[in-house]
Amino acid sequence: MPDAATTASDEPGASDEPGVRDSRPGRADGPSIALAAVLLAAPPLLHLLRADLSTLALLWGATALQFRSRTTVVDRLVLAAGLLTGWLCLLGVLASSWPWGLNPLALAEATALPLAAVVLTRRQAVRLRMPLGDGLLLLVVAATGWFCLRPLVTTDATGRLAALFHGEDLARHFALYDSVLRFGGYLTFHREQAAVTLQDGFQTYPQGSHLTLAVLTRFATGDAAPSDALTSLGTFVLLAGGVLAAFVAAVLWAARRAAGPALGGWAVLPLGALVGGYLVLVEGTPLLLAGFESELFGLALLALLAALVLRPLARPGEQLLLLGALTTGLAFAYYLLLVAAVPMLLIWAVVHRRRWLRVRPYVLVAAAATAAAAALPVLANWKQAGSAEILAMPGGVQPVSRHLLLPLLAFTVLGLLTRAARRNAVRRAALGAVLVVAALAVGVQRYQVATTGHTAYYYEKLLHQLVVVTLVALGAAVVPLLGAPEHRRRAARPVRAGWAGATAAVLLAVLVLNAQPDRGVTRSGWQDSSGAGYQRGEHAAPASAALVTAIHASRPVPDRRIGVILAEPHAGEDPRFSEGNLWLGVLARDNGLSWRAWVWGRWQRTPEQIVEFADASPVPLRVYLDSPEQAARTRQLAGPGRRDQLEIALIRYDANDRPVIVEPFEGTVMDRP
Repeated sequence: MPDAATTASDEPGASDEPGVRDSRPGRADGPSIALAAVLLAAPPLLHLLRADLSTLALLWGATALQFRSRTTVVDRLVLAAGLLTGWLCLLGVLASSWPWGLNPLALAEATALPLAAVVLTRRQAVRLRMPLGDGLLLLVVAATGWFCLRPLVTTDATGRLAALFHGEDLARHFALYDSVLRFGGYLTFHREQAAVTLQDGFQTYPQGSHLTLAVLTRFATGDAAPSDALTSLGTFVLLAGGVLAAFVAAVLWAARRAAGPALGGWAVLPLGALVGGYLVLVEGTPLLLAGFESELFGLALLALLAALVLRPLARPGEQLLLLGALTTGLAFAYYLLLVAAVPMLLIWAVVHRRRWLRVRPYVLVAAAATAAAAALPVLANWKQAGSAEILAMPGGVQPVSRHLLLPLLAFTVLGLLTRAARRNAVRRAALGAVLVVAALAVGVQRYQVATTGHTAYYYEKLLHQLVVVTLVALGAAVVPLLGAPEHRRRAARPVRAGWAGATAAVLLAVLVLNAQPDRGVTRSGWQDSSGAGYQRGEHAAPASAALVTAIHASRPVPDRRIGVILAEPHAGEDPRFSEGNLWLGVLARDNGLSWRAWVWGRWQRTPEQIVEFADASPVPLRVYLDSPEQAARTRQLAGPGRRDQLEIALIRYDANDRPVIVEPFEGTVMDRP
C-alpha cells in the first residue's frame, strides 16, 4: 500500500504532469518519414554550411522525441543526453579506427542512421507542456550554471588557466583532451603518437569525457583541430566548467525524479536550493578546482543512473537501453564509479523485479551487451584496474566536508526507514542504494587503514559517490514529510510560493554559513576552494599563468628542447613552480618527454645541478631562471661545448609587472626590455 504522500501517479515510470504525450507505436506516418529524411539529409548540408552544432541539436531533439514512457519535456532531454553520451563513448572505439577520425559528419551519420531506423517504427505524436516544477528546476539549473561558468566566460585563455592553475590533474586531462582532439580518437589506438604528448601510462586512462568534449569541440568549430595549444586550453577549461554545471544539473534532475510527482509545483524550489547549493558551495566546485574533470563527468552519469534505479521508466525496453548506455558511459569516463553502479543495478533488479521478469530474455541480452561494452576501458587499463593495491594509493584530494555529509546522510536514511517509506518501492530502492554505497566507502576506509594506517585518495573518491547517491535519495526521503499533494494544493498559490522561497533562502543561508572545511583538516596548497572562494578568485594564480603563457609564446614552433622553470614563485602563488612546469609541458605538447624535468624542477637547483641534469637528459633542455647571477654562473659552467644540450633563458618583468623572456641568455643583455 502506498504511503500518504503517494498517489497512483507516484508509481515508477508514471509522470506527475503529462507534459509530453506518449509516442504512438505502429506504422510510420508522414511526420515520422519526414523526420527520418531530415535526420539523414541534414548532416551533410549543415556540415557544408559549417553548422555542425545544429546537427548535434537535431540529433538530441530527435532522440528525446522517441521515448514512449510518460515523461516531461525536461525528462526527455536529460534522458536523451545520457543515452547519446553512452552511445558516443562506444562509437568512439569505431571512430578511433576508421579513416575519418572525429569528423563531425561521419559521427553524425553514424548516429543518424540507427536513429532514423527507430523513427520509422513509430508515429510521432508529441504535445509539449512545461509543468511548474520543471520550470523551477530549470531556473535552479540556470542559476547554478551561471555560478559554475561566470569566472571562466568573462576572461581569456590566460585568465581561464589562472582560475584553475592549481588543479594539477586538470593539466593531464587537458593533455588527454588535446591529444584525442588532434589524433582523432581514443589514445589506446594512437599510442605511438601519444607517447610524446602524454606521460607513459596515460594512453590507456579512461577517456570517455575527453572524447565527448573533443567531439563537442569538433561540432562547434568544424573538422579542424586548433593548432595553437593555448587556444585549445582555453576551450578545454571552459568545457570543464560546463562539465561541473552539467554535473550539478544531473544531480538536481535525479533528485527531482527520485521524489516523483508527489514533489511538484513550488515544492521543487527548496529541494533544488539544497541540492544545487550543496554542490556548488561545498562539494562540487572543489572537484573542478582540483582538476577532477573526468570524475565530475562520470558522477553526472552516476546521478542519472541512480535516478533510473530508484524510479524506472514505464517501458522496460527504454529502461534497459538507458541503464546500458549510462553504465557504458561510466566505464569509459571513470570506471571506479562501477564500484557503486553495479550494486545499484542489482538493487534495481531486486526491488523492481516484477517489472523486468516479464522480459527476462531481453534483460539477459542487455546485461551481456552492457558488460562487454563496459569491460573495454577496464581491460585496456587492466594493469591498474586489476590491482587492489591501487585503492591504497596516495594522492592530492580535497577532503569531503564530514560536518555536512554526516547530518545529510543521517536525515536521508532516517527518512527512508519510516514505515510509510518502506511501503514504497522507490524509497526502498533509495535506502538500499545509500546503504550499499556507504558500506563500500567504509570497506575502502578499513582496507586503507589496515594497509597504510590512514585514509587516502580513493576513500575520498568513494565519499564523492556517496554524496551524489545521498542527494538523489534525499529527493525520495523528503516526500513523506510534505504530506499528500492534494493537501498542499489547498493553500493559495502565493502562500505556497512564499513558503517555498523562504525555505530555499534558509537552506542556502545554512549552506553558506557551513561551507568552511572541517576543523583540523589541513589543506596544503589550497587557498579557499569553496564555491565562494572560486567566485572571488581566491584560488586563482594570475601571475603564474601569465608567466607560463609568456614562456609558451616565446618558444619556437616546433621546439626541439623541453623547458623547465627554476624561478622563485612570483607573487607567492606557485612554490617551486610545481604546477607551472607541468602546464608548460602540456602546452608544449611534449609531456611524454618533459615530465621527468617537471619532477626534477620541483626543488631548488644549483648551477652545478642544472648542468649535471642537462648532461644526462636525452632531450636538449632550456632552463628559465629569474636570477641573472645564477643564469651567468650556469652558462659559465656549461661552457661552449654544452650550448647544444643546454640553453639558458632569463625571466624579467617590465614596468607593468609583465614577464619578459630574454632568450637565449648571453650574459651581457641584462637591460634588454
